[in-house]
Amino acid sequence: MFCLKCGEAIADNSENCPKCEACLTEENTYQAVVYASQRNDDAPIVLSVKKKISKKVLVPLGVMLCCAVAFLIISSIGKENLKKAIVKEWYNTDGSIIKVLEIDDDEIEYRLETGYSWMDTTLGSYDWKVVNRNKIKTNRFGDEFTTFTIELNNDKNVLKVMPAITSTDSSETWFHID
Repeated sequence: MFCLKCGEAIADNSENCPKCEACLTEENTYQAVVYASQRNDDAPIVLSVKKKISKKVLVPLGVMLCCAVAFLIISSIGKENLKKAIVKEWYNTDGSIIKVLEIDDDEIEYRLETGYSWMDTTLGSYDWKVVNRNKIKTNRFGDEFTTFTIELNNDKNVLKVMPAITSTDSSETWFHID
């Protein structure tokens, strides 16, 4: 085998390199040992690298990996729950005008209804997507997505959006009527 630190040829299972005295068996450091073997005169030399990684490194890496997987699962569940909860028609009133925020799987339509269908007006349609368990992004003005925080009451029939989607207010409240 060869020492990777200095390249000296050393006997297999050596603990230290005779030239540079690099430790080849200490568990708490990363190590690399190159083995050279030749099966017969015509066969090429085969080099393989062996690395020892201590348990002090492996255990934290395993814990971090498990935490990352759990976070991804939980966040994807939260996203689906938010999408299910807000995909419906939401209402608000401004005097005799009913404001409607109709949310479907990929688009939000904002419209006004007056009771006279010929006066009903769609003011905007926006692409949207769920970012996490309480945030969505909408594309209202061209190529840029804007992030909104969503709060639902326990019955999931009152929707608070911050900032407001349909005005410049800091928030707006919408109601779902079954």
